[in-house]
Formats: sequence, C-alpha cells, structure tokens
Amino acid sequence: MNKFCPHCGKPIKPTDSFCSHCGKPVVSSESEKQLMPKRSEIHSNRLKSKKRNIIIGVIVAVLVLIMGGWGLYQHGRNSAESTVIGGNGRLTNAEIKKIPRKQLAAWAILYADKKYGKKWGEAADDLRSGHLTIKSYSKYRFGDYEISATDGSTLYVINDQVGYLVSKDNKEITYVGNKSSYSNRSVLSQIYPEIKSENTEKNVNTWNDNLSIVTGKSDENASDQSSKTSKKTKKTVSEDKLWSSNQNDELISYMDEFGDKMHQSYEHYTGSGSLTTAAGQEYPSWLSQGRFKLSTGDHDSRDPEDMSSIDLKWNPQVTSEDSDDDTYNVVAIFNYNGKSAEQHITYLFCFYHGEPVALVDQTTNGDYTIVHATANKDLTSHFEEIANND
Repeated sequence: MNKFCPHCGKPIKPTDSFCSHCGKPVVSSESEKQLMPKRSEIHSNRLKSKKRNIIIGVIVAVLVLIMGGWGLYQHGRNSAESTVIGGNGRLTNAEIKKIPRKQLAAWAILYADKKYGKKWGEAADDLRSGHLTIKSYSKYRFGDYEISATDGSTLYVINDQVGYLVSKDNKEITYVGNKSSYSNRSVLSQIYPEIKSENTEKNVNTWNDNLSIVTGKSDENASDQSSKTSKKTKKTVSEDKLWSSNQNDELISYMDEFGDKMHQSYEHYTGSGSLTTAAGQEYPSWLSQGRFKLSTGDHDSRDPEDMSSIDLKWNPQVTSEDSDDDTYNVVAIFNYNGKSAEQHITYLFCFYHGEPVALVDQTTNGDYTIVHATANKDLTSHFEEIANND
C-alpha cells in the first residue's frame, strides 16, 4: 500500500518515519489514532476540572467565613472583657451604654467640681481620698425641691444639697440640688473630653474603685423635712438677702450653657484672688479703683464726658436694706478673654435699687471704664429669673 507524505504529497515507503523529499516527520495513521484522545475522555476531563474548581471555591469561601466569624467573636470578647471605657482617648455611643456606674460617678463629680464650685469640691475631695458614698433613689427632696427619676433615669445623691440624674442610655447627666435644677450635660461631647484633659486615666480609675454606691431608703430624708419646715418660721435678717450661694451656683450653670452657645469660655470670680481681663482690669478690686461711666447706647452720646458716672462695689451679701443706695451692688463677675484686649467681654451681675441688672464691660483703653446694660435678652431674662426665684 502506497504511502504519501502528508506535507509535500510525494510517495514514501510505508516504513519511513521521515519524508525523503521534504524531510518532515511522518506518523502512520495507526499512530495518529493512538495519539489522539477520545472525545469521551476530553469531556470527562473537562467535567473533572470543573468539579475541582467548584470544590476549591467552596473551600475558600468556608475558610473566609470562619476567619471573619472568629475575628468578630474576638472583638466582641475583648469589648466585653474591657474594664476601661474610652481608654483609647475617644468615646463611642456604644461605649457610653456600657460605662460602669462608678466610673460615670467619678466623671460626674470631677466635672461638677470644676464647673459648679464648693459643694461639688467637697465631694471631689472625698472621692480622691476614698471616703465617698453615693446613694441612689427614685426620688429625693433637696430642701424645697423634690427630684424624681423618670423615663428610666437614675437619681444619685451626694448629700442633702447636690446630686445628679443619669439618663437611661447614660448619654446625659443632669445636675440637681436644693434649687430647681442645674443644666443638662452631654457625657460624649462635654463631660468626657473635660475629664480626659484634666485627669489621667489611672487616677480616675483608682478614684472610681474607691467610692461606694448604695441604695438609699425612700423615706430616709423625710424625717428631716419637718425640722427644715419649722426653721422657715424662724427667718431672720438673712431672708432679706437678695443673693444666695444657691443662686450663684445656678448662674454659674447658666453661664456655662451661655458660653457653649456663644462659643466663648467664661471664667467666673470665685471670691478669692482676682479675675483679670485681657485689657488689664483686675476684678473685683477694679470696681473701687476704676472710674465707671454708664452708656445708654445712644449714638449721640459716645463721649464718656457726656455719660453718667456710676458707683459699683463687690457685695454678694447685698440685702434689701441696700436698695436705697445708688450703688450698683455686684454679686457675680464673669469674663471671657479673646485673642486681644479688644475681644474681652466682662459681665457684672448687679442689684441696683433692689432690681437685678446685668452690665457689660468691653473697655480696652481710656480714662474711664464704660459699661452698659446687656442687650442680650436671653441672658437678662435668666438673670432676672434666678434673682427672683430663690
């Protein structure tokens, strides 16, 4: 049987492996059949490859799910076991809900110590020394005011003068006491940043471990009320006082809110030392040293020589007996210093003829200190409300 080269077509011998004409290799048809894979084998191999790829994909997907679940488990476990809330310098809403009540108590007291004065300062000292016990109540009477815990909040009493309410979600603290109320404070945006900047985490953790929180009896302070009521019938000259420490605390609270709203940080005169403005005045001594002029705000009276001279004095003990005096009796001083002398704002809260008046000093130079009644209606109304509601 003749055989032909599949490349050049020339006749070759059946036994030739290479063409004697073109030199290319020649494979017999039988060999070709043996070398060519069967159609069924090709199909089978394709199915095996496809199944292998599917199996590998499933295995990879399972491993990813297992690793992801393990990561979430570890994160949740670590969060649950963590005893330091906000330890990374930031505080989230989720962390706020988990704050232990001792830790929140320490934060509340340290913040109030800085913002609200003496009564809270004593509590802060007890906290640092490890001798503070706080009692929780559903309601408690602070003097003439009964405070109740509502909407899932909890009332904590420091003493018979001050305490605080914690909202159900721990996001807000309301400072209360023997007056209507202090203002609300946000744990996230106000209290926590203040505490982190003023105290080390180690100190705060040590202090909150030392304090005790117990449940008070609902009628515990009831026996005191009859004696307190009877004392009201023995009023003396003190009832003629126009200003009290309670009112002062309430004004401090309001000015904190006012400063936050105006994006200004006000410092208040605490009764010792002096309060220095950016323009150089040192209050309260400046009240007796400076020459004060009262501006009425009229545009045709800009010359200090055309303004009325007034007398001011530091007199937080002012009584109704001082009402006949023409002196402005200053009971509270708050000052904000900007970046320059031109930016200082000093509020002098006074009683003049027995009536509350809020004066503003923004004087930067000259022979006189020019003051005028504040045009801020919100500030005026709040001072009048505080002055008339002791």
